[in-house]
Amino acid sequence: MQHAFRVGQQYRDTGSYRNSDDQFLRWIRGPLDSGIKNTGGIRDLGADRSETPAALVLVSNDSGISQHDDPWEDTLAVNAGYISYWGDAKASNPYDESTQNQKIKAAFDNAAAGRRENVPPVLVFRKPESGVVDFCGLCVPDHFEVHAYQADDGTQVPNYQFHFSILNTNAVPVTWLHDRARQNDDSEAPDVWQHWVQTGEIAQWPTGESLDSSGRIRRYETSEITVSDAFRADILDRYDHVCTLTGIREDELLDLAHILPRSQRPELAEHPENVLVLNSLHHRAFDAALFTIDSDYRIQASPAFDPAHPFLRETILDREGEQLSFPPTVQIRPSFLAELNTGLSWL
Repeated sequence: MQHAFRVGQQYRDTGSYRNSDDQFLRWIRGPLDSGIKNTGGIRDLGADRSETPAALVLVSNDSGISQHDDPWEDTLAVNAGYISYWGDAKASNPYDESTQNQKIKAAFDNAAAGRRENVPPVLVFRKPESGVVDFCGLCVPDHFEVHAYQADDGTQVPNYQFHFSILNTNAVPVTWLHDRARQNDDSEAPDVWQHWVQTGEIAQWPTGESLDSSGRIRRYETSEITVSDAFRADILDRYDHVCTLTGIREDELLDLAHILPRSQRPELAEHPENVLVLNSLHHRAFDAALFTIDSDYRIQASPAFDPAHPFLRETILDREGEQLSFPPTVQIRPSFLAELNTGLSWL
């Protein structure tokens, strides 16, 4: 059976690769003579032919899971394609002397120097409770910082904060990890990993958006020009508090997506015919021009849009050409859509 870690899926972590029910340490070890240790948040999979780890496995504990209080709080923004992970540092284990920190830092140094063939894949997991882990994605280095916190005795304890981008792949086959450990073989690697190694270009989970050379996502709308709470409430009422594309009804997940961006047309920031109600994920894809709605209210997707997230494929790519219907209280001005789409080279 071919095992793979899939984003958003949960796996049993018994703490022992010998346990036949284990889907974490046991899968990663597989046929190898050694695997990863069940110690700490930073773990490495050893390679037979190199001192460089075949892979780095990072585990982030939810509050109350670890037996030790942790002053560092990781940011696992999976739907945004971004992870911020704190290194291993204590007053008794300086951040720049930590062996595990040095393994991660070496990956960042090699990536920054263009030696991407020497960068191990980074797999990040979240531990929401004892006995299970959630897979957050296959990551590559972005940048790192050094910050400090004050211990109870007043000592300043610095630590690395490592920032990663999640690659646009839903699954990571464990056979690839085994091949890397034994022969440094990437033939089973996801295409987005191979593309990053060859070019340095990142297709970011979950939309497939490209990152520029500084690691920042292209944005078509900025948030300096805000809308009033009253306008937001009015628009949500007009849309019956439902996402235009997906039927999602939770207000906390719904955004006002401007057809003509506020930054370019501030006078239309509160024009009711210039906004759609979308959930935050589809809003991001819309602002990045990965899909649009034409003047006949039909869904049109960019040829470059290749999301790994199945929900995006189902709600956009599989519905391309479908005409949207709006509540009778909603009016979208076709001329606004036409003006937006005139600037899209792929339409």
